Amino acid sequence: MKNFQEQNNKRSNAQSSSLNRRGYGYLYILFIAVLIISLLTLISTAYAGESSFGALVDSLNSVNIVYFDYGKSELKPEAYRLLDDLSLEMKSDLAHTLYITGYTDDQGSENFNDDLSLKRANSVKQYLISTGIPAENLVVSGRGENEPAIDNSTEENRAKNRRVVFSFSNSAVKNGKNAIDKFPGLRFYAEATLKNQYANSIFRVNSREEITADLSLRDSAGQPVDSLKAEDIAAMLRWETSGVVDSTEGQPRLIPINDKKKVAFTLTMDYSGSMYGDDTGNRKLNPTEKVLAMEGSVKLFIDLLGNNMFGKIIKFGSQVLASLRFTKSKSVLYGELQKNSMPLGGTALYRSIYNGLMDTTYQSNPTVVKTVIAFTDGMENSSGNITLDSIYRRSSLSNTKVFTVGLFSDVGSYRPTLPELSRRKADMLSIAQNTGGFFYQANSPEDLKQIYANILDQVLKSYFVSIVWNSSKLPPKGTLVKAELKINVKGTTRVLYKNYIME
Repeated sequence: MKNFQEQNNKRSNAQSSSLNRRGYGYLYILFIAVLIISLLTLISTAYAGESSFGALVDSLNSVNIVYFDYGKSELKPEAYRLLDDLSLEMKSDLAHTLYITGYTDDQGSENFNDDLSLKRANSVKQYLISTGIPAENLVVSGRGENEPAIDNSTEENRAKNRRVVFSFSNSAVKNGKNAIDKFPGLRFYAEATLKNQYANSIFRVNSREEITADLSLRDSAGQPVDSLKAEDIAAMLRWETSGVVDSTEGQPRLIPINDKKKVAFTLTMDYSGSMYGDDTGNRKLNPTEKVLAMEGSVKLFIDLLGNNMFGKIIKFGSQVLASLRFTKSKSVLYGELQKNSMPLGGTALYRSIYNGLMDTTYQSNPTVVKTVIAFTDGMENSSGNITLDSIYRRSSLSNTKVFTVGLFSDVGSYRPTLPELSRRKADMLSIAQNTGGFFYQANSPEDLKQIYANILDQVLKSYFVSIVWNSSKLPPKGTLVKAELKINVKGTTRVLYKNYIME
């Protein structure tokens, strides 16, 4: 009997111990479940803004056009519902900038159509402002009869070209635009869409009486304009004193930069994992079509370098490899290009550009034009404390333009979302805009050779502009002034402007 009781007590204790362990197990599982749910809630909250922006971009991708009657800039009744929906979505995330671009058909003069297209874009902007969207979130431009959606051969087709189109950027472009007025010595600013940009410049204040700029121009086909004359430029300086607006004209002097001037190029090359369609860090991957196209384009660029041109190559992935100094030797550049040093990993885009801008070899030599050509297929994610502002400052200090090239047709299993593609383009556009260069988007690897050739042509066909103001009409030291250049490019006027403090 005693043995039976002892055995029964043991079974009872064992069952109790088992129940306790099982109870603790249930509590542990419950704790983990609550923790996971909390984390998922936190993550979904953190990305709610981005998700809503993604939905907005998706909706704009399918219906992103407002149409207008012939010769009119007034909104049609059917436009209001689209704009109301757009306004409602934008209010959920005001970190993004909406680019509003107006167009016309080919009826009427070019100047009339340029003006009409801008009026149409402003009609959309003013309505969105009336619904509560801040003006600083809206950027308008008019493209006139350029870039028709369809040929103008019939009235039905022309009706489709009388339109306003929307495109989004993220806050990188907005911050980049505002950054222009943060730092002295940055470029003139001209409004542009993600697709095209026609004039850009690095800007310097030499004295009270003179400002200078390295000016690059291209036409609607993206080709350099090399027929500019001093009489095609009108310069005006404006300011306000005690509520009274005043101004004075400037005398422009134009010097073409041709192949007789020394040019130093830094080419940054993206060897991150996405270039191989693989983010695992596998260093035995074979070169993809994108890698081969990038290398082939850089080789062609080296082939085209003239006697007065210097170059160097910077390769990057998550790390940025040390580069040689500038060299005129094509064989040395070919050797750097062929080195089997593949960084892989993430994309240290900002740091690679910053390192290219840090080279001070020709900083004190005004006869050397310096340019960085930055290529990537992805988006910045590995540069640590290097920011867009860091790039803008260094570009200003080193007097170096940055041309950016984006190839966003991914390989492998990864496919970027539409909002991510928008951010990639906005990043590259912002860098180019704020450093005096241009952004080129390659739709396929085959486009790269032509783009690199165009950039070389663009640099060699740029201009040095000096504007001298009438010293007797200038405002007192410390006055905020606005310098404005109106440039007539093949019958179309482009405007560049820059605010600065009078010395």
